Amino acid sequence: MGQKYLQRFVYAEGVTKPALDEAWGQGFKAFARSGNWGDVDSGIVHHQTYGTGWGGYALIEVEDPEAFGRYQMFHNQTYGHVVHVTFEPLWDMDRAFEATIRELK
Repeated sequence: MGQKYLQRFVYAEGVTKPALDEAWGQGFKAFARSGNWGDVDSGIVHHQTYGTGWGGYALIEVEDPEAFGRYQMFHNQTYGHVVHVTFEPLWDMDRAFEATIRELK
């Protein structure tokens, strides 16, 4: 199992609809080719995308640091002018505190 990340994307202020539509079009093509928004054919596992009114989140699992670098680069080159993207590493708090919670029962 790789490192899970919550990828956050926020639409940039002042972005035009045509620019956003073009970026989404490129994203849909990348996803169709690779199964993820970063157009990386291996080393990244996409689990889910969640949309909001201001952007959204994608839950990914990184199995290869080089693939993650390519994934990030694709985002910067393809979407960087329309969204702000951040990546937050996640860890399983339920598992980490399982023994503590069990002992409190």
